[in-house]
Amino acid sequence: MPRAVPRTNNFDALRLLAATVVVYGHAFPLTKTAQVVILGNSVESLAVKVFFVISGYLISESWLRDPQINRFLIRRALRIFPALIVVVLLSVLVLGPLATTLSIAGYFGNISVLMYLKNIFLYPVYYLPGVFQSNPYPIAVNGSLWSLPVEFSMYLLTPLLLLNVGGGRRLRVSAATLAFCAASLYFIYIDPHASRVVVYGTNLLFALDACPYFLIGACFRIWGWDRRADPQGALLVACILACVPEGGAWCEMALLLGLPYIVIGFANAQPARFGAVSRIGDLSYGTYLYGFPVTQMVAKLHPTIGAIDNFLVSLPLTLALAAASWFLVERRLLAMKPRRVSRAAEPTVPEVAAAQPVTRATLGAE
Repeated sequence: MPRAVPRTNNFDALRLLAATVVVYGHAFPLTKTAQVVILGNSVESLAVKVFFVISGYLISESWLRDPQINRFLIRRALRIFPALIVVVLLSVLVLGPLATTLSIAGYFGNISVLMYLKNIFLYPVYYLPGVFQSNPYPIAVNGSLWSLPVEFSMYLLTPLLLLNVGGGRRLRVSAATLAFCAASLYFIYIDPHASRVVVYGTNLLFALDACPYFLIGACFRIWGWDRRADPQGALLVACILACVPEGGAWCEMALLLGLPYIVIGFANAQPARFGAVSRIGDLSYGTYLYGFPVTQMVAKLHPTIGAIDNFLVSLPLTLALAAASWFLVERRLLAMKPRRVSRAAEPTVPEVAAAQPVTRATLGAE
């Protein structure tokens, strides 16, 4: 049997690091600066893939501890939607009026304001009337929101794959993982000229780029591969990946094989030297949600600022908003999550560890 996730681990620290890297990576295109690329991926894309690995691993853990669909979906909803609703409303009611080039009446009278509220239902909309139109990277209010419907779709897929029906759980997860990996490699890296397909406001190529990492994270939990992942091996794999030639399908294949091992190896390392981050609170989801609009606002106020300076200004503001999101919204709503009835069946890992994305995804957070 796969081992349970250790009570003290580095998952929160890794999530916060990944969210910080997303803010850092976005500072480059938002200031019209050449992006930092690692293994054929922008650094923010790489960080999102880290989120998806962690999410796949912990969401699978959550389901295995309590395979009850209603409680599972309520936990997922409480994790994703409260903070998302707040950031969308703040964008519409506060950031929009402050940043728009229109009059207040013209802004609120524009139908696009109502359309932006579709983000609450995980339908990505990036435009608010007159907002950030003169920025180096114009118009987009919160480009990070694209990952949340992708993340939530994987939440919905998880019970279907992990239902212990006929003993085929491992087979279903493995087949889905191979299918998504093959589709991702082919349509994004081997034949990248396929027409752009958008479903529910989401570019399916973006989804294909992230979803395999969620499923590989799930495989680490279902197959017990996490028992073989340790920080020494993770460091070795990272050194091997550093030698892989940049770009192309072979590079991405190496990343698919190596990145999940690195993430799980460091996250479950014992002793958990960065476990103290969990005592502060899980600021990763809020950092992911607020980083993009804060970076855009800094770029609007200082249009000639460079990427690094933008990041250094944006990060403290983002972390402050993330802390407010955690302590005033997320933590309070997560306290309402349903628990198992049977005391004998209480989970061996604190429920909050598996309930914590957008994106994050996550981008998303899980």
